[in-house]
Amino acid sequence: MSIVSDNMKYLRKLHGMTQDQFARRLGIKRASVGAYEEQRANPNIDVLKLMSKLFNVSVDDLLKKDLRKIRETPNLLPIDKPAVTPLVSEPKVGVEPQTLSSIFEQYYTPPAAVPRPQSIPAPPSVPVASVIEPPKPVAPVQLPSPAYQPPAFNNQYDNSNGATMVQMPTAEYEKTSPQLIPYVRQSQWKEYIEKHNNSDFIKRLPVFQWPLLPKGAYRAFEAGDDFTYPNAFLIGQFIGNWYDIADGKTYLLVARNLGVVCRRVYNQVKIKGTLLLSSDKNTIPTFEVPLKDVLEVWEIKAFFSTVLPEPTVSLDHLRHLVNQMQEELNQIKK
Repeated sequence: MSIVSDNMKYLRKLHGMTQDQFARRLGIKRASVGAYEEQRANPNIDVLKLMSKLFNVSVDDLLKKDLRKIRETPNLLPIDKPAVTPLVSEPKVGVEPQTLSSIFEQYYTPPAAVPRPQSIPAPPSVPVASVIEPPKPVAPVQLPSPAYQPPAFNNQYDNSNGATMVQMPTAEYEKTSPQLIPYVRQSQWKEYIEKHNNSDFIKRLPVFQWPLLPKGAYRAFEAGDDFTYPNAFLIGQFIGNWYDIADGKTYLLVARNLGVVCRRVYNQVKIKGTLLLSSDKNTIPTFEVPLKDVLEVWEIKAFFSTVLPEPTVSLDHLRHLVNQMQEELNQIKK
């Protein structure tokens, strides 16, 4: 099966992936990728289907066509372009700062039959090491001084001279203590893209505190439909330089013509001047975004949601139940 081996190696290199990165995307061992490419083993139909979905190429083409011979054909790999995230109408200017508790109140309404208590008794004291402190809502405050400048992302890349690496200055926001985290709702995404580097706009955003985060510049964004858990807020640490973006980690990107998206990112800047974005949801296609269109990158460090995840089904438990049923059927037949 030399054609599929050559096609696998060609498509992997065309998308700037190492064997290890390619194996992780397919959910197989790196040694298996090497064996397939060196024709020491043949990929099974499941692996072929995964490759077909990843590169948007039919299984029939992978098996029968030598894709290297039509490399210059523009429509060789019709990878889906990203759908533009719909941006809602601009919010009202001058929104009052909100505390973290007000966020939860907007998503939760107590049952009518149970009146809300006027006061909540303090919980019993427990050793500090046994619990994690909940978020601490704070009163609206002013972010630092007129000298404050929002952090800037280095998206400089020159195709002719190679990658441009610039040491970005430390933002004044990183020096604040205690850390105050502004948050952005989906209704503010359009305005945020236009004013993300406007210090007056950033200072008007509501803020809250979150425990146990190391020193750095943080911002929270209301998650969209591309995040696994609904009604969630994502807390991201600012990434100042594109070469600090690590393959396979989850980031929140703010980009022109794209909006605010949460994806696993693969750094292809040195090879193609792009970032490869992959979603944990199978219904969302993988695509590339030019580095020059990226305005901000935030590495997801924490999130909170008002919806608990659904329980997962244990395959071992199901197998045990099937065995029990089989034993009971055998007893009945006797």
